[in-house]
Amino acid sequence: MPSRFSRRAVLLSMGGAVAATVTPVRHAFAQMDAEPWAFLTDDEARWLAAVADVFIPEDDHPSASQAGVVDYIDMQLATGYGQGQGLYLKGPFPSGTAEQGWQLPMTPAELIRTGIAAARAETDLAALSDADRFQWVDGFSKREDPIGDAPAQTFFGEVLSLTKEGYFSDPIYLGNHDYAGWRMVGFPGAHAYFTERVGDNAPTQQPPMGIAHGQLRHRAPRPITQEG
Repeated sequence: MPSRFSRRAVLLSMGGAVAATVTPVRHAFAQMDAEPWAFLTDDEARWLAAVADVFIPEDDHPSASQAGVVDYIDMQLATGYGQGQGLYLKGPFPSGTAEQGWQLPMTPAELIRTGIAAARAETDLAALSDADRFQWVDGFSKREDPIGDAPAQTFFGEVLSLTKEGYFSDPIYLGNHDYAGWRMVGFPGAHAYFTERVGDNAPTQQPPMGIAHGQLRHRAPRPITQEG
């Protein structure tokens, strides 16, 4: 069953993430913080935040989890992509190449859940220091043996792909909070009326605007007390 804990409290409870009892942070869709995860458990969300923040750490721009990437992944796993919509999921399941598409007897959501469970059984990634997390993720990126019942490289590739999607997709899909990814690369948004910039191959000064820019307001997150 989905957790009833605050999304922001879950992400803040990772090692090193909480600087004080009450900590305001950037977080996608603050009004959803009291809602349960659509698919993830709290432990799965913490694990994904820890890994995603190795892929995209905080610098002059928000980290992956600060930009709402975990919210994006959660929603994707609960909907068509995660449930294997459009995938052929019947056997046989011989080993294939990346070019041959999905070759697993499980949906993407099942792959992510299986992989996270096996990874968490090996090490508590969310409790590691930043340096140790980086070392673990770097080693896992080269892993050849399976992680539980999941192919390690397929699992790793899906998590990496989802992280990048969540950071750079339109905010309407719950990631890229306050256009963090678009501000990083100078992307103004996919608007048809930017015709005068079609040939540009450089960052633009145009403020980014997403599909629902006029309706979707980026509210400042509410301060929250960490839940024990």
